[in-house]
Amino acid sequence: MKIVSYFFAAMIAGMSFSALAAQQINEDQTSGHQLIGDVSISGVRGSTDDAVRALAAKADKDNGSYFHIIELDSPGNSSDWMGNAQVYR
Repeated sequence: MKIVSYFFAAMIAGMSFSALAAQQINEDQTSGHQLIGDVSISGVRGSTDDAVRALAAKADKDNGSYFHIIELDSPGNSSDWMGNAQVYR
């Protein structure tokens, strides 16, 4: 029964984190927000979703509410991702 409790606690913690993380916006949506900086990632293993989550976490750490991805790439035949995004408030 304890495992079920830990599972639900982890789910709630994950939902809370995602509710606070910066949200991805497209280029058209950037005009309504203030640019506060840039973030970049490299060497993020996994999928594009993992790379986007890493950019969102960095934008959130910089007190951004939104981020717009400028570049997202997996150079060569690799599962390591790199990317850049602009951070907005």
